Amino acid sequence: MAQIIANQAVIMLLLNLVGILAYKLKIINRDGGRQLSKVVLEIVTPVLVVHAYMDVEFDKRLVVNLLWTFLLAVFSYIITIAGAMLLLRKKTCRETAIERFSAIYSNCGFMGIPLANALFGSEGVFYVTAFLTIFFLFSWTHGIMLLTGKGDIKALLHVMRSPTIIAIGIGLILYFTRLPIPSVLGDTMNYIADLNTPLAMIASGVSVAQANILSAFKNVRVYWTSACKLIILPFLTMAMLLCFGFIAEEVRIVVLLLAAAPSAAMCTLQCQKLGLHDVYASQIFAFTTILSMGTLPLLVKIFTLLLDLM
Repeated sequence: MAQIIANQAVIMLLLNLVGILAYKLKIINRDGGRQLSKVVLEIVTPVLVVHAYMDVEFDKRLVVNLLWTFLLAVFSYIITIAGAMLLLRKKTCRETAIERFSAIYSNCGFMGIPLANALFGSEGVFYVTAFLTIFFLFSWTHGIMLLTGKGDIKALLHVMRSPTIIAIGIGLILYFTRLPIPSVLGDTMNYIADLNTPLAMIASGVSVAQANILSAFKNVRVYWTSACKLIILPFLTMAMLLCFGFIAEEVRIVVLLLAAAPSAAMCTLQCQKLGLHDVYASQIFAFTTILSMGTLPLLVKIFTLLLDLM
């Protein structure tokens, strides 16, 4: 399993390089990268989510696993938020809010869906939808409060209108009602769904290319935040998952993958919107994205070894 993730990580890294080259060669500019990200987030990913629900046969086992994924995702975020508060202490002259947001919230859509799909196919994506729902609820409430220092009820309303949440709702209806879908529509959705991994990774590469990686290498705080995001906090989640031995292994692996994915690109976008230090956010995003190609297979390997010993 770790080998599958390692191979997928190499593919994703190469696709990232395509995005980096496209930006460096001025084939795609900053605005083009944002538009590409919007295509992935607002069209491709929602279609992939609906298609995943359509592609999985109704099974009580899957429904139970989906509910457990919701619960484990909530537990994971509670543990991660508490851990980030302890590990990333607030001090003057530090961008603590950005560091905490980057350590807590992962690029679970861009990175998680391709990995879950590679490991478990549509069933893996099926579980990802539950985690994504909790991610959106937490990141658009707690996450925005973290960056701004104040609550905003509009953020929660924004979550409920997001294309991915709407797609999850549509997907659940199709899954439980088993409404027939014309084959032409199903095939079209399949083509669009197949775009998720390449477009997501190319868009991610464009974002990485805009960050000053050399400057990030000189910043000790970037190293510490990355260590928290990719190693320390995922190990806390792993410890929690080991306590739930009665839950299906594939569910726990998907939750671990999504929790251990690199920092969310959403942090950079929100910082740009709020007038915060978006360059620093992009450096952490780029740094964790590159390092995650090695940490994700390692974490899954350790987790599976521990499962074998239990």
